Amino acid sequence: MTTQSKSPALLSLTLLCLASAALSGCATPDGESSGPSVSSISSENMTLYGERRDKLGSIEAQYNRNPKDKLLAARYGKALREAGQYKSAKSILMPLSNDSDVATMANTELSAVYLSEANFDKAETYARKGVKADEKNYRAWRNLGNALDAQEKYKEGEEAFRKALELWGGEDKVPVMNNLALNLAAQGYTDQALNMLYDAQRMDPKRIEIERNIRIIRTLNEPPEYKGEKKPLPENKPPKE
Repeated sequence: MTTQSKSPALLSLTLLCLASAALSGCATPDGESSGPSVSSISSENMTLYGERRDKLGSIEAQYNRNPKDKLLAARYGKALREAGQYKSAKSILMPLSNDSDVATMANTELSAVYLSEANFDKAETYARKGVKADEKNYRAWRNLGNALDAQEKYKEGEEAFRKALELWGGEDKVPVMNNLALNLAAQGYTDQALNMLYDAQRMDPKRIEIERNIRIIRTLNEPPEYKGEKKPLPENKPPKE
């Protein structure tokens, strides 16, 4: 395992990429999952974990017809968050934070709101509440990893990302793999980071951010110049199939 001191440039890259990847709604790649398949998770849990994406106008109309329906309210709050209406999302989700029926979804969505607002301490608080409400909520673990990394709590962040991947039931786990790779690189584990990125790249070769991060981490892993001569870059290529 290759280790090296953490570079300020890499730390800045990590924070930037983690914050953006946390809330991405990317296309789903093909590939085997390290966690349960989508079909092995109940429809109810898929909804509570945030897999379902509602059109704002449609879910708002349903919510207005039945505002006492807690699940509809949580879905409405999620749709508001996805539309960037963070203040309105919080007003809907906050009253649901301690409701056992929808607490994992409400708190996961609140953590996502606070990640978007760069309030990482609160994002961590609500992500932990989401995990406490349901320890199998892989999106809550993902958000917790993002919040911890943004506060430079890298080891805890790594554990949260690994838990998210272990449980991941969604179709698109490439962004989580990307975030875990950046976390490992920030800790100095560049070989592990690159291997993780190569795995992610095989799952979705079209993701340009994966190729970009591979180039950056390889550059940061390059040996320093010595007496005016640059030492050759050690090979660190993806294993042959």
